Amino acid sequence: MEKMEGNNNRRCDENLILSIIILTYNSVNYIDNCLKGIYKNIEGVKFEVIVVDSGSTDGTLDILKRQRPNLNVILLDRNYGTAYSRNIAIRKARGNYLLFLDSDTVILRGAIKELINTFKKIPDAGIVAPRLLYPDGTVQKSCKLFPNFPLKILKFIPFLERLGEKMELYKDYVYSKNFRKIISVDYCISACWLVKREVLDRVGLFDENISYAPEDVDMCIRMWLNGYKVVYNPSAEVIHYSQRASRRSLRKAFIHLKGLLYYFRKYHYVFDRRKIYNKIMKKFPTSYHTECTLS
Repeated sequence: MEKMEGNNNRRCDENLILSIIILTYNSVNYIDNCLKGIYKNIEGVKFEVIVVDSGSTDGTLDILKRQRPNLNVILLDRNYGTAYSRNIAIRKARGNYLLFLDSDTVILRGAIKELINTFKKIPDAGIVAPRLLYPDGTVQKSCKLFPNFPLKILKFIPFLERLGEKMELYKDYVYSKNFRKIISVDYCISACWLVKREVLDRVGLFDENISYAPEDVDMCIRMWLNGYKVVYNPSAEVIHYSQRASRRSLRKAFIHLKGLLYYFRKYHYVFDRRKIYNKIMKKFPTSYHTECTLS
């Protein structure tokens, strides 16, 4: 397995604006629509698509074999985890912006231009994420407060799941269809992220000690601690089918729990988010709580 190091071996292309990075693993029910959404709805932006497949056996590869412009497929022999697979793609990517996209998403028209323009409005943004919609059009609660251990435990208990979810959410109006304000948040789930290449080069690749979640929370904290904001722009919209694999697989749930334990050890907190907030406020002494802590 490759180590999480620098990206000096990548080829640069100053004219290539966007590298779209997608991971697949038995994604036959989603990946075709995901790719169609990219080629149909991204206009006026030169892009490449990098798909990393983690040993699919369900027909995903047959879809990936279809000819599409600027589509690069990397085949792995098995599933090494989200962080490792994304890092492989990052090293190959040549765009000025990287779009991390789950295979169960569909980009809507205008979303990517809106995300790119957000960086122009907020120069110190490191990650910009759109509003995620379920297929029926309802808003997914995809921007959240940093987790603590109690809420994660509650989310694993069926009759206490809603209480756990409430503990990690902002005020309800943030998840309303009428909410259009661009805000800084603790973190957004990584189903769709736009990241500046130059920022990622400074912050570093995904932490491969976290195989499957919460690698997205870890990356967002590292953005904040390096002086970059995590930004939610609800004017950009992307459909997300939200497979929630950890809820369907005991193995995935165990891997997720292992990642959480590593995460809490890494950032030296279990119960109190203020330990993280205090560190971030050294980078953003006047704006972090007023912009982020809406609850």
